[in-house]
Amino acid sequence: MTAAPPARRLLRAVLLLGVPLLALAGTALIWQRGGRYVTTENAYVKADIVQVAPEVAGRILEVAVRDHSRVAAGDVLLRLDPEPFRLAVEKAEAELDAARTLVETARATYRETQSELGELQARAEYLARQARRQQDLHARGVAAPSKMEETQNDADVARERINVVRQRLVRLLTTLKGNPDLPTDEHPTVRERVTERDQALLDLRRTTIAAPVGGTIVNMRLQRGEQVKAATPVFALVSERRPWVEANLKETTLTHIVPGQTVDVVLDLYPEVTWVGVVESISPATGAEFAILPPQNASGNWVKVVQRLPVKIQLQPFPGEPPLRAGITATVAIDTGRQRRLEDIATAVAGWLRGSASAADRPAVASK
Repeated sequence: MTAAPPARRLLRAVLLLGVPLLALAGTALIWQRGGRYVTTENAYVKADIVQVAPEVAGRILEVAVRDHSRVAAGDVLLRLDPEPFRLAVEKAEAELDAARTLVETARATYRETQSELGELQARAEYLARQARRQQDLHARGVAAPSKMEETQNDADVARERINVVRQRLVRLLTTLKGNPDLPTDEHPTVRERVTERDQALLDLRRTTIAAPVGGTIVNMRLQRGEQVKAATPVFALVSERRPWVEANLKETTLTHIVPGQTVDVVLDLYPEVTWVGVVESISPATGAEFAILPPQNASGNWVKVVQRLPVKIQLQPFPGEPPLRAGITATVAIDTGRQRRLEDIATAVAGWLRGSASAADRPAVASK
């Protein structure tokens, strides 16, 4: 009976002192280790997604794949009706042949006209000599005036024909772009027709749409006979390149996060599987900067909102891992390797006290 009171006093002392000390020690331990990991549920699996769009408009002749089909790079996905493009190629080739013929004809005509000009110049010189001879004879009274006038008229006509032929040579030389020796296929008109022919051939090849990368087809709803427009996406292709996780972290939690840190990742689709990842990069801008309507922080009414920055996390593969699917939600825990110190508590409290004291010392502003 005499031992009971001391035992109760000891138990009371243990409860009054030990339990708070244990709680304080546990709280300190949790606080010390709590700053090491940065966690968030605002994370999603991302993958490269290619929007497949035809480069030419046309009617679908064949759909070679189905929704969720796996394809390799270069596999045929769609074929458009090639007949209109084949006709365009034939027309372009015909116009190219006509352009070459035009240039070669102009060159031949130019050389013939040069020969004609030489003959006319020789005849003009002969007629000019005849006209001078008749003038001399007329001056001596030997030749009749009509003969003199006839030879003079013939000389004038020859000079006019020379001028006409020279103008024709100028026009032909312009057609030949100033160089009658320029090769036919280097003539600007022929080169333009060659470009049109090549464009028509390219459009014909583009009627066959192949996979730019290997992956899985999604959102395939096309049917044979449908009309598609150029540069308009018709379905998507999820690349077979390994997906990654994009975690949107608050700016206040990014202080000690750097590329290369390890990450534990759990996907909501596979809650019993944990991936090990590595921080690859941190976005240089917040998501709000890329919004259609960016925030206007210079306005009169301003409310502070904590911003988030995307952090890219690469997942390390392991044998037997389940398939990763773009868009699924993830929970990430980034190991910053940082250990809080107990001295930080005193520093934080002192800073808070200094801030409170400074606020109390400021003079109050009288409201009007």
